Amino acid sequence: MAAKEIFLKRMKFFGDIPNKVQVGDMGVNGRIYPVSSSATPRKKQEGELALKERWYPIQVKQKDKVGRPDIDSFEAMMMREDCEKGFFVSFDYSDDALREIDSFFKRSHKVIVALTVKEILDEQIAKKLV
Repeated sequence: MAAKEIFLKRMKFFGDIPNKVQVGDMGVNGRIYPVSSSATPRKKQEGELALKERWYPIQVKQKDKVGRPDIDSFEAMMMREDCEKGFFVSFDYSDDALREIDSFFKRSHKVIVALTVKEILDEQIAKKLV
């Protein structure tokens, strides 16, 4: 089984909803809806403010090492969708990619949680999800 498939199965445990189409997904392989959010938000009633749906994007790359361009694309999607937190999964990350994740947080106060497939398979991700 490919790492991406294993990850997507593991993320269902956390409430992830994978995209049905994985090609042309605009950089999102799945979405996590926090417990405080509703997967099917109710319609705005007359006289109420429209509240934004809250979700966290997941991007999974089957690469030996993700580079800065991959992170840049994910950042652009997070800004476009106004997501406060996102999860990026790969086998490993280049130093430039990790520096860009830190820089993105300092610029935007948005968080990218960089997970490795090893951390997921070894179930060592709890400390990163806090």
